[in-house]
Amino acid sequence: MDISGRFCSDAGMKKQIRIPDPTEQQLLNGVHVRLLREDERPCYDGLLDRQHYLKSGQLVGEQLRYVAECNGEWLALISWSAGSYHLADRDQWIGWSAGQRRRRLPLVANNSRFLILKGIDCPNLATRVMKLCLARLDSDWRNAYAHGLLVVESFVDPQLFRGTAYKAGGWELLGNTKGNRRTSKEYYTEHGTPKQLYVKTLRRDARELLCLEEMPGPWCDAELSVPARCRTHAKELRCVREHFEGVDDYRNGANWTYSHTGLLALVFCAVLGGVSLGQRDLAEYAEDLSQGQLRSLGFRRNRKDGKIRAPKETTFFRLLSRTDPGQLQEALLNCLDSLLGQEDEHALIIIDGKALNSSGGLQLVSAFDGHSGRWLGTVPVEEKSNEIPAARELIHQCATDKTLVLADALHTQTLTARDIVQECGADYFMTIKANQKGILKNLRQIHEARKNGSFSPSDGNDPTS
Repeated sequence: MDISGRFCSDAGMKKQIRIPDPTEQQLLNGVHVRLLREDERPCYDGLLDRQHYLKSGQLVGEQLRYVAECNGEWLALISWSAGSYHLADRDQWIGWSAGQRRRRLPLVANNSRFLILKGIDCPNLATRVMKLCLARLDSDWRNAYAHGLLVVESFVDPQLFRGTAYKAGGWELLGNTKGNRRTSKEYYTEHGTPKQLYVKTLRRDARELLCLEEMPGPWCDAELSVPARCRTHAKELRCVREHFEGVDDYRNGANWTYSHTGLLALVFCAVLGGVSLGQRDLAEYAEDLSQGQLRSLGFRRNRKDGKIRAPKETTFFRLLSRTDPGQLQEALLNCLDSLLGQEDEHALIIIDGKALNSSGGLQLVSAFDGHSGRWLGTVPVEEKSNEIPAARELIHQCATDKTLVLADALHTQTLTARDIVQECGADYFMTIKANQKGILKNLRQIHEARKNGSFSPSDGNDPTS
């Protein structure tokens, strides 16, 4: 952050430029910057506590500490830590999207402390020390955290300091912060001292790299795996809730913290956003919602502090295990029709069965539009049965006379084929495995008959007959 432990009452006055004398120039030529050793940490923190107006502080995330010295004498201390989570001016200057920022923030470091020690009065020393530190920062960061840096940032309190070392070192002043301090996930308190924000790239194409759709080479290794986040606005969430009003609430009474329709809408948005591993992931997804989003879902405030709490794992467990699946499916299909437009016919339908993880062996058969990937419905496999009857029920629900049904070898059955052709008027494309010997024999006969020009479906050689 600021570059001196001393308060400058003349910060707004012009300061006379002084040329280093021979002794001072010798010091500038001899200064070098090195990483702090672990056994030096107490002394380092003690100096910051006594001489820096922000004290040593608790650094956030990845961090490195440096000492500038000459002939064994400490001259300056520099601390680096993880970049600030969100800075509007910085983010606009880089040009990256919110998603890129969340993934690539490890490539930004914050100069959290910069202190020229008391008793050291040498012109150009701060600029010289910062230049030496930046020359090795990327390499040291790679050794410590297996990835480099592209951008550095720092804050300067204009009431106390001029930021001269940053200006002389080629840092760019982007503007002032709003003077707020983040106190929790969504809440900020005003501390009344806006800071100047300085930034600097560590290579010429740094901003271009941070804005690429896919980062090249070793840079992509630093990207974070960001959990799915709800990007649905409050007004849109209220509209989604309306589609679940026809689903019966399994709970008695009405005085509940979380509305049933709101919970179902939240699960719907989470699944569309890629959350698919159960109630724990759903709870993490809900934890990231804003107060406005939670309010739009019909969730109630906590009486003690007035905040709306996000639902926990147990809430989602009860919801998913007790909600009527038939009503839920109807609501989900209506919601998709509303969001994507209604489709009465599907040229290609794919039938696929899956066993649910951690469900005690529950199997589901689902239908999807082969062109758009849109989900068309799901039928559970009954106990002591298999996928075949469930698939036939699903085909009757979805197929029309303009549909081609695609299914795997399990569904290459006479009854299934007859239902598709005779009951639905559709066509089918089914695979055959080597263990389906009867069908293979019929196909060989048909193939030979076609070669000889003697094949007719009425001969009884049709595998669906």
